[in-house]
This record gives sequence, structure tokens and C-alpha cells, in this order.
Amino acid sequence: MLQGRKVAAIGFAVAGVIAFASYRGLFESFELGILDQFSRWQASPTLDKRILVVTIDEQDIANLGQWPVSDQTLSQLLRTIGEHNPASVGVDLYRNLPIEPGAAELIETFHDMPMIIGAERAIGEPVPAHSVLSELNQTAIIDLIVDNDGRVRRGLLSVILPEDGSLRQGIAATLALDYLATRNIFPEVVASGGDGQSLRLGKSTITRFRKNDGGYVDADHGGFQVLMNYRSSHSQFESISMTAVLNGELTDELVRDRIVLIGSTAASLNDLFYTPLDREQQIAGVYVHAHIVSQLLGAALDGRPFMRTVPDYAEWLWVCGWIAISVIAGRSVYGGSLKTELSAWQLVARFVALTGGLGAIGFVLFLNGWWLPIALPFVAMMATVGLGVSYRNQQLQTLAAYDELTKIANRRYFDQYLEQFLKTDKRLSLILCDVDHFKAYNDLYGHPAGDRCLYQVAQAIKSAVRDADMVARYGGEEFVVVLPNTDELSAEQVAQRIRLQVRNLEIVHDGSSASQWVTLSGGYVTRQSGVVIDAHSLVECADKALYEAKEAGRDRIVLRHWYEKEEQLDVPPEQQETIEDISKAA
Repeated sequence: MLQGRKVAAIGFAVAGVIAFASYRGLFESFELGILDQFSRWQASPTLDKRILVVTIDEQDIANLGQWPVSDQTLSQLLRTIGEHNPASVGVDLYRNLPIEPGAAELIETFHDMPMIIGAERAIGEPVPAHSVLSELNQTAIIDLIVDNDGRVRRGLLSVILPEDGSLRQGIAATLALDYLATRNIFPEVVASGGDGQSLRLGKSTITRFRKNDGGYVDADHGGFQVLMNYRSSHSQFESISMTAVLNGELTDELVRDRIVLIGSTAASLNDLFYTPLDREQQIAGVYVHAHIVSQLLGAALDGRPFMRTVPDYAEWLWVCGWIAISVIAGRSVYGGSLKTELSAWQLVARFVALTGGLGAIGFVLFLNGWWLPIALPFVAMMATVGLGVSYRNQQLQTLAAYDELTKIANRRYFDQYLEQFLKTDKRLSLILCDVDHFKAYNDLYGHPAGDRCLYQVAQAIKSAVRDADMVARYGGEEFVVVLPNTDELSAEQVAQRIRLQVRNLEIVHDGSSASQWVTLSGGYVTRQSGVVIDAHSLVECADKALYEAKEAGRDRIVLRHWYEKEEQLDVPPEQQETIEDISKAA
């Protein structure tokens, strides 16, 4: 139960850290990268025959021998398209100044073709549309929202200009709404108020982008933005070059009742953008607008929505749910046997299965128009598993270093600790103690009672020493205490406190000749600073002191000096002078 709570605590701790990291936007690029990959996986060359793109590429510019294209050429292009009865024509070219020859001719064309929508820029440094188109109210903005990594993932449908409070629609929204109006489909506000504004358009509801939608963190959410759901590359749209149109290659089948977008695709004009569809290749801005138009029409007519997200609380339920699953999946491993190799393989297999399931579910949701965070729960699960493994390793190390019965350090840990400390030149005292007549206690009360007695004695010793001291079970009923930086007087005080603490437990021992209670006998030794002595010799000296305590009647503590020659300690010749000084002082 306690272990389960610890593992659960790991999950809560991970959730807290992940929440803070998410708040700081540390996962945004990861989430957007996953969104891009999902877009590439779902991309299919489905042709949208409601849209035609007329391109102006490098060859077209070379054929014209000039840029910008003259008003006369643009007028000829527009009239040629108009002859084939398009639904509307969007001109993704800035045209705010006359370019002779043909300025008057272009103005006449604008008056004759009410389906033309001209371009203007509203964000940043504004660029007005052609004055005639502005008077005719046949303009729209062509601004695009570019993320920090240079990719276009959101479409701008409209914006209210702060200068005069006027509403400006995006060219894609204007073209799509004009097209839908001929089919008696009009936008209807179904919810409004801050970031929650939504529009019903035909078969779908379009929700305004909020600054923390999906994997975004505190993104610019000005205007009415939507999360785009790219279906394929620019091959989704039929296209024809300007030269081909001027040469009479345009047909009714290509144009009739379609939305026509005219724009530059020439690299030299730098109207190019990165999208989720390709890591390296850019597409022209006119194709981005075509994608927005296509998605608006798909939403209204086919019921295919823009990318949708869930509220913040639902995202956190999603993330915390995956954390809980990872904790549950790992809990049986953490709480299983001590066969660490098997546990590790189980953990790896389950983690792989979980992450695979997370990715699969996320992609299925994406195919159905929903974007939920993937990186966030992935990192949360990885951190949960990582902390769980760390906890498990710590647990295994603890089991390897501590005695299971008495819950104090074992002989192996004591040996390592003493060897390491003796490498320093610091003073050290060591107490070796033994439960008096313990065999008789076991024979009289049974082994279960003996085990309980040893546990109580060990805890009494532990409570009697200082925080810096180390208590270990040396073997059987023997215990050892290492007292770092402790002289003989302080060591005797600690040893006597240990003896009295055990006696005060008042554990009845009718088989003892020393007392009616369970008691301890002990021997201790102190190594002075600067003296070299090996661990075996030091323990042997304490053991002889313990033997003397037993011979003297038990329930007592005896000091023995490590330098006493009659005990045959292996003392280096260079320490003889030090030994003599210590002997005199004693």
C-alpha cells in the first residue's frame, strides 16, 4: 500500500512539473512538429474541382519581359477568365498604383466584373487595394499568420482594424462566402464572447482560435483565426499559367462556376511559405489561400471541419489520464519481484505499447478533425516511467544495503562504509555489541519472538545514537555502531546510552543470568586521527573488548585500546612513537 502511494506520488509530481513546463511553452515546438507529421501522413492527392489557381511563375515573367505586370496585361487576363463564367476571381497581387499601359482599361474591367476581389494588406505596414476596387467594396486582405518556426498553420478569416474599427475579411473567406451565398449558405454566429466565438457555416461550426489551443502556448490570437487542416499539397488544386491563359488555352471546364485565384509562384518574388505538408519545400501564398478556401467550402458543403481542439481542462484530463495509465502499468513492475532484468523488460515493453497507443489514438483523432496534445502526455509518461525506474533502483539499493529483519544496515554495507572511512585520517570510534544469552531466549520463547526481540533491540540502538552515526547488524544477535569523529569519552557515553536504552525496553528474559530483562554487552575502540589501521584489526579489537564484557558478567561496556601490543595488532613501525604518546596520555 505504501509503495503504491509512493508510485502515485511520482505521477502527481510529474504532473506538476509537466504543468509548469507546459505553462512556460517548453513543449510547443514538439507539439507543432507532431501536428505537422500527422498532416503529412494524412495528405492525399484529392482534387478540389471548385478551385482553379492561375500562376505567374518565372517563365511567365520572362515572357512578359517586365514585373509588375502591366495594367493592360492584367486586364486582358481578367477578361479572359471572365469569359468562362467563374464564380469569383481573387487577385493575390498588390495593385494600388497604375502600371501603364492600360490603367483606364483595368479600371473599366473592374467595373465590368463584380466578381473580382482585389488584395490589400492590413497587418503590419498596410498596403491599400486599388482605389476603384475599394470604392466598389471588392477588396480583401491577403495577410497570413506565420508561426515562430516560419510555418503557416492558421488561417485569418477576418480582423477588426484598430485604427477605425472596420472589419476586413481575408481573401479566402470573402471568396468562399460569396461562393456559398449563391447556394443560400450564410454564416451564423452561434456563440460569442471573447475567445469563444463560433460561426455555423452550412454543415459545420467554425470555432475561433484561442491562444492556448492544441499545442500552442500564449499565441497571437488576434482577429478570427482558424486552425488549418491541410489535406494535401498544392497538387490538390488544378492550375494553369498566366501565359497559357493569355494564349487562349483556358476552357469552360476549368473555370465555369469555380473560384479562381491569381497569384505569383515565382521564387524571385518571395511570396513563398512553409506549411506542415513539407519540411523543406515552400509553397506560394496563393496556394495557402486556396487551402483556406477549400477548407471553408469543405466545412460548409461536405461537413469536413477545420481542426478542432478541446478546452484547457479537457486537455489536462487527457494528459493526467495518460499519466495515470503509465503509473498503473508501471506499478505492477515496481511492485513485482526483485528480478530486475525481467522488470526492466516488462517496463520497456509496456512503455513502448503505451506510447504507440498514444500516437495511434492521437492520429485517429486527428483524422477526425481533433488535435489533442501528444508530446505533453508522452513526456509525462516518459518522466513517470523514468522516475519509477529511479525509485525502483533506489529501492533495490536499499534492499541490498539494509537488513530485512531489523531494518538497519547489513554487514555488507557496514564493511563498505568502514573501509571508506578508514581511508581518511579522521578520528573514529566503533562499538560492537551482543544480546546477552540470546540463544537461551530463542530456545525459551521461540524464533518468532527472537526475531521481534532483535528488531526492538536494533531500533533501540538506532534511537540511542546520533544522526551522524551508522548502525548495522553485524551478524546473528551482534550489532555494530560506527561513530565518526568521536573520541573515547563520547564513544563511552553513546555506548552506555545504547545499553540502557535496550535494558529499558524491559523485554522479559527468564533464561538470562545477567538480568530479568534482555540486555546488551559491548566493547568499543577508538582510532585516533592520523593513525593507519585496517578494518579487520579494528573490529577484532572491539570484539576482544566485547569478549571481556561478557567475561566480566555481561550487561556492561568495555573499552579496549587498539594499540595494545598483547592483542597482536599489526601496527606499522612508524606509528610506535604515536602509540607511546597515546599510552602515556591514557
